[in-house]
Amino acid sequence: MTTISNSDNSPVTRIACFRFRPHVTDEQKGGRTSAFLDLYAEHPELTVAPPKGGRPLNTPLDLTNVKRDTHWDTGFIVVFKSEEARKEFDRDPGHDRLKKETDPLLEQVFVYDFVEQTNLGW
Repeated sequence: MTTISNSDNSPVTRIACFRFRPHVTDEQKGGRTSAFLDLYAEHPELTVAPPKGGRPLNTPLDLTNVKRDTHWDTGFIVVFKSEEARKEFDRDPGHDRLKKETDPLLEQVFVYDFVEQTNLGW
């Protein structure tokens, strides 16, 4: 039987990747990325460490029936101290402002938050 941990004290890992529209300049991409990283820097009490990230490496995969999207411009990983810390960060008015400013420049965004789950080898 698989047990899912719903503890609010478990760290929450966020993976975020951004694909900008073709007309967006490198300067705009850098500015948007910096703005998000600056917001995380305003809340060190909510994270285990600052976000880590960069541009993707398009490492070839030789897997059967696995599709991989290779057109991401930038991405990062950050670990929140808890689910409540993640919620607090997402409720910050600056987060909504940045999303509203950035969304028109994005072709696609991928955000995945997860906690470790017992019995899956962790």
